[in-house]
Amino acid sequence: MIPRRDRFWLLAALLFGLLVLPFLVHVTGVYVLGPYADGGAAAFFGSYLRGLVTLRWYSWILALGPLAIVAAWGILGRRASASRR
Repeated sequence: MIPRRDRFWLLAALLFGLLVLPFLVHVTGVYVLGPYADGGAAAFFGSYLRGLVTLRWYSWILALGPLAIVAAWGILGRRASASRR
């Protein structure tokens, strides 16, 4: 069973990956590469959502990346604390 605190962090990571990270990627891309060819941040987010719906791997990696990192961090933390006992 997943403790309540772990569920909170997993949900926060999922929401971050779905809603915040695409805008950070867009801002970084505009700063490094120049304007997005199809428009602004809203167009980029729309393309991202279409990628999720059409099962594009790069959209799903962006969405689930933070969740995978937080889950791995939790697993490694539990293993480290169990090995200290």
